[in-house]
Amino acid sequence: MKKYIYNIFKVLGLAFVFVLILSSCSKWIDTKINTDPDSPADVPMSLMVPAIQQSLGYNMAGNDDVRVTNMWMQQFDGVVRQSLNQAQYTYLPADVNNLWNTFYTEIFMNAKVLIEKAENTEGKVSPYYAGIGRVLVATTLGISTDLFGDMPFSEAFRGTENILTPAFDTQEQLYDTLFIILDAAISDFNATENAVAVSGDVVYHGDIAKWKKAAYSIKARHELQLAGVNGSAAYTAALAAAANGFSSVADDYMVPWESSNNNPIFQFMEQRTDIRMGAPLVDLMKLNDDPRLPFLVAEDANGEYTGSIIGSLNESASKPGAYLAGATAPSVIMSYAELLFIEAEAKFMLGQDAQSTYEAAVAASVLQITGDANQAWLDDNINGVPVTHELIMTQKYIATTGTNQAYSDYRRTGLPVIALPPDAVLPAMPTRFPYAQDEMTYNGANVPSVQISDKLWWDQ
Repeated sequence: MKKYIYNIFKVLGLAFVFVLILSSCSKWIDTKINTDPDSPADVPMSLMVPAIQQSLGYNMAGNDDVRVTNMWMQQFDGVVRQSLNQAQYTYLPADVNNLWNTFYTEIFMNAKVLIEKAENTEGKVSPYYAGIGRVLVATTLGISTDLFGDMPFSEAFRGTENILTPAFDTQEQLYDTLFIILDAAISDFNATENAVAVSGDVVYHGDIAKWKKAAYSIKARHELQLAGVNGSAAYTAALAAAANGFSSVADDYMVPWESSNNNPIFQFMEQRTDIRMGAPLVDLMKLNDDPRLPFLVAEDANGEYTGSIIGSLNESASKPGAYLAGATAPSVIMSYAELLFIEAEAKFMLGQDAQSTYEAAVAASVLQITGDANQAWLDDNINGVPVTHELIMTQKYIATTGTNQAYSDYRRTGLPVIALPPDAVLPAMPTRFPYAQDEMTYNGANVPSVQISDKLWWDQ
């Protein structure tokens, strides 16, 4: 009995002490003890914008997806380890976890917060910040749906409403959403009043006229991508959007890098060095002494420009050149040259005169990549050569090396012709990315069952 009574008093005593501690916490415990100074609850828009932009540049325009799509297009070749397998079409759900998770958490979610802040910052409206956020979302949505097809989007950011397993929107719905977002961005940029001046923008440094051109240019890219489902209307829509897009190489949509924050392909080559330049691309440029060659392709140990044939394990072939893999080389999201190639193809497919636009597209690419107009080379090799669809797509293939665009164009047009790699695990190039393993683990009931040989909605 004494032991029982003692235990009761012991418990009561502990409880009393606990109550005393709670009652005096505010007097001696720092109430900010659980606040992480490196993860502030409220981040100003001027800091959110560059973080989202650099995530876009790193993850969507220079890392996993670009390396894989460039290997499939044989602009690059994977010569060892995982890259070797990926070049031969082995691409698994676990391979895309980082990409999938990053564009949802670092780009889509943060841009959503940015737009919400821009639309109500202490009762003030900042449409320019909102417009930039929308262009970043549309850019990412366009790239990602062109790789994955159907994706969670309309329900993807509603965890506060207890939607933890979001449904997948169809790619057709996502394209409709993409155009709505871009139109909203353009409307934002047309605003005459803006409460908070844009700062922190590492892409266009707050130049809203250039952001507006970028919105129209991205719109032209994706209007053209719908040629398989919309026919000639897609070419007409692409031309209409392009008319308000980039007007020179000074408008190129790029994410810059610096010595303390290096280009993602540079980082990959420094840390793993698993890729080399693909033989089809190198040989194509060597045929007519293309001035872009030494910028896209580094010299090998013998001072030559050599490409690697897929599956050859040719580690002595040339690595990516300084334009693609320099420590401070920018990651190109979309260029003026690409926009001109869009216009040239649209005009050609509509039966309009595309010659001068095609020539201007190649000239813009040469200037963009080399920094020199190279007029003599253009006159000898490009200007006056009758334009064809194959010529347009072949030159665009060179111009868009280091981006995902050649892969999107190839699925839409079949140009340029790409030979099947030796020892490929599929009878044809993959037509999509697999869904991420994490998505299948945590949202499996909603994930469509697909193979990487399945075609996307627009790939008719």
